[in-house]
Amino acid sequence: MGFWQAVASRAQSCPNKSAVIAPSGNLTFSQLAGRAHRLARTLKSHEQQRIGMLTRDPITMAVGFHATSLAGKTLVVLDPSWPQALLDSMLGTLACKLVITDCPNRLGETGLADPLVLSPESDCSPWELHEHENERELLIICTSGSTARPKAISRTADSWLASLAAGAEILMATEEAVTLSPGPVSHGLGLYSLIESIHTGGTFIGAGHWRPEAINSLLSQVACNRIVSVPTILGRLPTHLEPQHLSNIRWVISGGETLPAQLVSRLHALPALESCIEYFGSSEHSLIAYAHRGTTAKDTGCFSGRLFPGVSVHFHDVDPKTGSGAAYIDSPYNANGYDPATAPPIAQCGNSTGILDRGMQSHDGTITFMRRDDGMLNLNGNNIHPSEIIDVLATLNILDATVQVEQEKGHSRLIVHVLSPAVDSEYLQKRLFELLPAFKVPHEIIVHKAWPLTFSGKSSAIWTADATPEPLTRIRLR
Repeated sequence: MGFWQAVASRAQSCPNKSAVIAPSGNLTFSQLAGRAHRLARTLKSHEQQRIGMLTRDPITMAVGFHATSLAGKTLVVLDPSWPQALLDSMLGTLACKLVITDCPNRLGETGLADPLVLSPESDCSPWELHEHENERELLIICTSGSTARPKAISRTADSWLASLAAGAEILMATEEAVTLSPGPVSHGLGLYSLIESIHTGGTFIGAGHWRPEAINSLLSQVACNRIVSVPTILGRLPTHLEPQHLSNIRWVISGGETLPAQLVSRLHALPALESCIEYFGSSEHSLIAYAHRGTTAKDTGCFSGRLFPGVSVHFHDVDPKTGSGAAYIDSPYNANGYDPATAPPIAQCGNSTGILDRGMQSHDGTITFMRRDDGMLNLNGNNIHPSEIIDVLATLNILDATVQVEQEKGHSRLIVHVLSPAVDSEYLQKRLFELLPAFKVPHEIIVHKAWPLTFSGKSSAIWTADATPEPLTRIRLR
């Protein structure tokens, strides 16, 4: 069943059931079908094939996704956290002349694209439009751009529909699921969980990005029984959400980094929890492997589980000592590849593709993937590579920097420690917000006259509460 067919079917069978609940309102399946149909007719009147989407609002995203699918267009998901210069550049690179948005001021000054602001009204006329073939390009979603400019990944409708069909039962995406996804809806995991929930007839709850106050408000209106998020946010839920809002959670679905064993134990302490499921995947490959996490496993820094149905893997450059190699994935869920204007082709071997993930497979079918040794940090569901921040600081003549996520009164903060002389804080704040996505701008830059010393007296770039000299100055940026 195609994306539009699924929505239209639910609009007929359960018109008043909530499809999406967000701070902007409650969208029923009937309203979703009507608004998507109305927008699809508008999109059909435009000759542009690629339609941009610039929003944090799950309702706007849901309507825009299904409207572009119905109209036979390609939806290009743009990240609202991008600085203006990057947004302008990506609009041109990806040929987005028309953008569905609820923040038209981001487009008004450039003239690069025309904003299309959605009407809250539904279309009650007969649905005369028909969904297009599934082999066509459905969606372009961009990587976070942590190590370079964002890479635009092209997906067909077939590949996403196949992953939804294979993953729904394993990941407990059912009609009875009321799914909370507390991370960014413009990123891969948040967007996938939104479309997955709608396609399987469940209810999606989200604030569009990590906003504990808004999420608590939403959960006071409706109880959720399923959570889809990354380990960083899952670990913060007990301290940021009211206890009663977690009392009905039956299924926890985790993607991204491997779940620490201590966090798995905390999740299993939830009173109604039935299963904690971790899956390994990527925007390039969608679903690859999954594991049911119990409380007995130890931390290894690796993911171990079983391949999703239809997925096969082989390895290149196998290390004879460890048995691990570069993983190449053959799957009906694989993306087409990168848009050539944003990145070179994905490494390919026959029908299989690889993106530097390394792993191994045992005789019993268990697949193990090693964590990449790239120093990636995760802050509130956003992947951050320190090298990008360090490179940007270097252009501002701030050298010898180290980047860490540190805790302060229960909140995660992005902190940069530097040895460079202090610079004007207002200028620094202005330039960093121009050069980096908002979530990658450090909360604070701490200037020191020397690195801390280890117990043996050696210089160290690891900053801890008990091994940090008194700073020269602190520059708060957000």
